[in-house]
Amino acid sequence: MVYLPPSEPYNWNHRRKRLLLRPTGHPLCKLTAMKIRQYYIATAVVCALTLVYLLLRWDSVPDPIPVHFDGSGNPDHFEPKSYLNATVLVWIGIVFAIALPLCVPPVSLARRTMAVPLESALPFSEATAQRAELLTVKTTTFIAQTVLTMTACLCLTAVCTVVPDIPFSGFLLVVAWIAFTVFVMIQAGRLTLKSAKDVKAIPTDDDEQVRNEALRFAGGMGIYNEPTDPMCMAVFSTNSSKLQINTAHEPGRRYLWRMGIALSASIAFCVLITVR
Repeated sequence: MVYLPPSEPYNWNHRRKRLLLRPTGHPLCKLTAMKIRQYYIATAVVCALTLVYLLLRWDSVPDPIPVHFDGSGNPDHFEPKSYLNATVLVWIGIVFAIALPLCVPPVSLARRTMAVPLESALPFSEATAQRAELLTVKTTTFIAQTVLTMTACLCLTAVCTVVPDIPFSGFLLVVAWIAFTVFVMIQAGRLTLKSAKDVKAIPTDDDEQVRNEALRFAGGMGIYNEPTDPMCMAVFSTNSSKLQINTAHEPGRRYLWRMGIALSASIAFCVLITVR
């Protein structure tokens, strides 16, 4: 608990107005926002081009369509020729391209504040908000890169498995998926190591020191429940590479529900479309 002396009454509305006048956001956030959008635009273009290409090459698509291959690369399961069966991998890529970004908290959550009891309120920290923003942007960038490369691999797989005259299709698929796996592993390692370094490089402030003392035992699993904390998302000094969602407030709970629904719906779609 943080004690606020009577000589310094906690006027939440006044403080919120002051916060709106502060510089908002880590500089990196604005610089990478356009790049993130470009990743998703590129993902949409890859999917659209694949769907158009398969439509243009429809006469070359065999009937029935091979949908599963054994360890030697020979087809061992077939489905009737239809546009859905030919493009099922593309649609799986589209579903995950929509679902995965929903699993990352919005950057705005770092500065989202809620009214808390005045007598026990923890302070808002600009340093904490910048750390949360920076880590969210880096995570969002990683997800955008993963979505683009994964979708490209799925689209390539769709083309190579249903259009029989693609040269070196088996070799292309092996190289593509190995490259994707290596790329994701490298980027995940960089995200963990470099993000922690960049987050720690942000100078602390007095409010963050007060928060660190009061919340020293909170979090650890990505969530914490602290009704006296007006912030909905934070980064703790005990784990500077992990975002912590405050489940005491509605915006934090709403994000967690959104993530759970997105993952459940995407998995359910994949199951339904493969066992139909």
